[in-house]
Amino acid sequence: MSLSTRGLLLVLAVLLPSIAFADAVVVTRAMTASTIMEAFVDQDAIVIELEIREQELAGFPSLVEAATGAKDFPAPIPPGSELSLRADEKGLRGTIESAERRKRVERDEVSGEPLPTIRAEEVLFVVLRYPLRNQPKTVVLSPPSKDGYAMADIGFVVYHHGVAVNDFRYLAAPERLQLDWEDPFYSHFERKTLKRKFDSPMNIFLYVEPFEVRKELVVRPLDLARFTDLDVQPHESIPADRRDAVLAQIADFLAERAPVTIDGAEAEPILDRIHFLKRGLRMTRVVTPDEPIDGTNAIVGAIFVYPVDGLPKDVRVDWDLFDERITRVPGTATDEAGPMPYFLTPDDSQLHWVNYLKGGMLPGGLDVRSPKSHISIPVGFSLGSILALGLFIAAWRRRSWALGHAAVALGVVAWLVPTPTIDIPVPSSVRVPSGEEAAPTIHALLYNVYRALDFREEEAVFDRLAQSLSGDVLERVYLEIRKGLRLESQGGARVRVRDVELLEVIPQEAHRAGTLRYKSKWNVTGTVGHWGHTHMRTNQYEALITLARIEGRWKISDLAILEEERVSALHPFYHLVGISRPFGRDHGRTSSDPDTCDPALC
Repeated sequence: MSLSTRGLLLVLAVLLPSIAFADAVVVTRAMTASTIMEAFVDQDAIVIELEIREQELAGFPSLVEAATGAKDFPAPIPPGSELSLRADEKGLRGTIESAERRKRVERDEVSGEPLPTIRAEEVLFVVLRYPLRNQPKTVVLSPPSKDGYAMADIGFVVYHHGVAVNDFRYLAAPERLQLDWEDPFYSHFERKTLKRKFDSPMNIFLYVEPFEVRKELVVRPLDLARFTDLDVQPHESIPADRRDAVLAQIADFLAERAPVTIDGAEAEPILDRIHFLKRGLRMTRVVTPDEPIDGTNAIVGAIFVYPVDGLPKDVRVDWDLFDERITRVPGTATDEAGPMPYFLTPDDSQLHWVNYLKGGMLPGGLDVRSPKSHISIPVGFSLGSILALGLFIAAWRRRSWALGHAAVALGVVAWLVPTPTIDIPVPSSVRVPSGEEAAPTIHALLYNVYRALDFREEEAVFDRLAQSLSGDVLERVYLEIRKGLRLESQGGARVRVRDVELLEVIPQEAHRAGTLRYKSKWNVTGTVGHWGHTHMRTNQYEALITLARIEGRWKISDLAILEEERVSALHPFYHLVGISRPFGRDHGRTSSDPDTCDPALC
């Protein structure tokens, strides 16, 4: 990953801010096509579901006439129907299983998956069934056409034994589908553009962060079974009572493969977590215990961590799981500047990360200043008032009307003419600092608390937290914040905080002498990298914060969360193309805290 390449990607991120927050896949309009077709290839039949809009009915005249005119179902599909299927070069005859008018289904703009909302537009929904006498090697799908041009606007997706063969795309010409009945994961269209995004049975992702290197492997157990004695069979479910044993066996095997070398020394892996996953175009999540898992569709994600001191200079991962099916493995190395994709092959099997980051990337802190009250005094008014008072005293002693008039005139001028002011600090015991005056102290303390969790070792975390939290609340606040920064749906993935934005500080009555109490609201923005994605999320908090001077420094002596709200959770575009988005410098950050570049976005 050359420095020039990183520079180019960072420039692109600046020039293309509108796409830096887009999704991680190619967006087409196929899911908004006038006709939606979903085809399901199973052992004994091909079932096609058609959703035809009113203006498209003319493209399927014989099929529509037979579907709407049928008195009973199933009804035969008319010979020479506009939508045709051929299996091993022989035409398939089928039946119309049902036909009804219904509301159009709203579909996800990226994946094409049905959404819970229903459009008001009415469509004709037709289900077709084509029986199979054997297991064909090829199936050709042909849309209605005339003189070589499609007569219907069709967005389609095909599933073979429940495995998506392609992402939602247009069916604009006859397309040949190669069927792998032994393992439907490898069924594919001859046209290369008609494929699904996650078409590789194995993926490797490397994350390099301060104090930690992570190796994440996303593998398909059915493919892994060719390298080890793993009892997973296609088309057979993995029972709930066997899943932990399967995961443990996979973890033991993967711990010995794809060794990691950090700064020239081979590192010992520590298993952080391993789960069955469900992968989609929008997100990857952990499979819940009550969800069925089929051996054909099963995906496992394993994460190994390698604690390091600071940030390494060189990290290498050597991949050695190749065979006749696995000839190219997608990999990604991700650091503060963003991801760098790479494809591993038998001749080029090493994923290599080099530290090209500018400046120090270790967690830094903000200087905590005392929350001081100030009395603002206008310079001109103060001096004018003193001079006017002197003139007034002189006029009284001398009985001079002229000096009296001058004193009054000077006082009026001092009152009306604006002049610069000076702030004179006063003890907080004399006047409680306003929210504006206490904001820098609260912001610095909150920022330092969150950045303390960048450290992996719990002892180091507590040492840093003790600089901002009193001992009475340290453990409680630590547990609350750590819980808020973990994604349970992702198996406990940890969010790394990038920014703390203080929104509101309102003084409250203190409960103890010598303390200051404020109702505060702030946003916490962070990123989490897992399963090859990097997401950004922002949470908003409202809490009562009590400040106290402890052992010569201001700390948070109490923190009571009143409300927590998810503001945003965005998915990344850049993990696929390698574009990163500048995040910017935090105001008031000390020189030890770098000008970081946050990876662009969930």
